[in-house]
Amino acid sequence: MWLVLPLTVCADSVVPVIPGDELVMAASAVGRGSFGYLASVLVLAVLGAFVGDQCAYAVGRAGLRRSGDVTLGPRRQKAFGLAERALNRGGMAALVVARFLPGGRTAVNILAGRVGYPPRQFRAATLVGAGISVSYALTLGALAGEFVHDSPLVVAACGMALGASVPLFVGIPRRMIRSLRQRRKRGREAALVSAEEAG
Repeated sequence: MWLVLPLTVCADSVVPVIPGDELVMAASAVGRGSFGYLASVLVLAVLGAFVGDQCAYAVGRAGLRRSGDVTLGPRRQKAFGLAERALNRGGMAALVVARFLPGGRTAVNILAGRVGYPPRQFRAATLVGAGISVSYALTLGALAGEFVHDSPLVVAACGMALGASVPLFVGIPRRMIRSLRQRRKRGREAALVSAEEAG
């Protein structure tokens, strides 16, 4: 596991369908109560995440263009669009926050390389982001281990289920806010039409 864990988390940075965070949760779930074990999981996962982020950045620096992303599907295209707007507005903070959005980590890291984001700032932001996201996954996994400890397989499955549910919970508030904004926009447009007709 000590080899598979960092390699999987690293690959997850470039190919988001690989369950890197889920593996961190599962690994921390089965090691409940052992500080040395959890510390090893934390260090290796942070290292894997950081190296993977640099690989994604290198892909962007190699000249990946939006036209080359078409084969990855519309959802990936949408992720790149969101990442571009976030990076333009938030800079280093966007590199950290994007890790908690579905597909955001890969999209914003590749985009940062593509637009020539300063390497030193990128490394600093991704080191902080890797520490935060891995600590989050490790904490959820350890909590799962405390509640379900009859079988290592059940504990690992609970950790992976928690990891799989994170994108859902992150996406719900975003969809609610977007729906509310659309309603307000339609309300303003309807009010303008009514005012024009009354005039």
